[in-house]
Amino acid sequence: MNLKISILLLLFGFTLASCEWKSDEDDPVLNQLGTGHGIVTYTGYTPLKDKPIDIHFYIPEGDIKKMPIVFILPGTTRNANDYLAAWMKHFDDRKVIALALEFPSAYYSTSEYIEGNMFKNNKALPEEQWSYSVIEAIFDYVKEETDNQSTLYSMFGHSAGAQFVHRFVTFKQNTRLDKAIAANSGWYTVPDTQIEYPYGLKNSGFSDKPTLTHLFSSNLIVALGDKDTDPNDSSLRHTPEADAQGLYRYARGEYYYIQSQQTSQTNSMIFNWKKVIVKGVAHDFEAMMVETADYLSL
Repeated sequence: MNLKISILLLLFGFTLASCEWKSDEDDPVLNQLGTGHGIVTYTGYTPLKDKPIDIHFYIPEGDIKKMPIVFILPGTTRNANDYLAAWMKHFDDRKVIALALEFPSAYYSTSEYIEGNMFKNNKALPEEQWSYSVIEAIFDYVKEETDNQSTLYSMFGHSAGAQFVHRFVTFKQNTRLDKAIAANSGWYTVPDTQIEYPYGLKNSGFSDKPTLTHLFSSNLIVALGDKDTDPNDSSLRHTPEADAQGLYRYARGEYYYIQSQQTSQTNSMIFNWKKVIVKGVAHDFEAMMVETADYLSL
């Protein structure tokens, strides 16, 4: 009897060990990157080591070294698992490493997520403490763990995730970002040096021309669902500053893009952005992902 129990325990242990590296949709990998999908809790970025981030990942079969990497930023409920599931549902045939990042609300308040933790009690924090700064560290971590050879990464964010993305593009310079999609953001940091941060650049510490040059030369895709027009959405911010951008997300996105384009023209700066209008779609992250992912050229 003891021998049988020992054999069963040995087989059970082997099964658990083997699941560390390989998975399918019903058996996710936990705490180790590998082919398949799963979750890794990341604490490897020293300045934010006490604020863990859950990486929901999907790595398809194939030559992992050559696969491009995309970061996916979810909305305010931080449902990275749903965003990853949507990616797998529609793009599982693409040889792309998909990383849906969950910034847990227990460690990251709404402002620390969507505004990047740039300020605390109205005082500017060092850039290494920004939530945005963990992206580059995770990129290095994934490359090291998988022996991936990518030199650039892409980003897709919807709703609150789009707020993260467009401010990442605005304030993080000297990154390895290639292209980024900000889809259906609730409100924006407009590149206007006369409007107070976080609605504009005034008193942000980034109101100079190099900031604008960097921002406008970035490959930012502003994606808008033309039916995202509900001014009474319970998650939509209504302040005088936000409402000055419009009363609903579609209007605010149009305002952000037009104001940015005009500012670039006034300053004779290169403008590399694209605006993508998704017809018939409201505040639907899956539909926006499906209709815009090709713009990342993955």
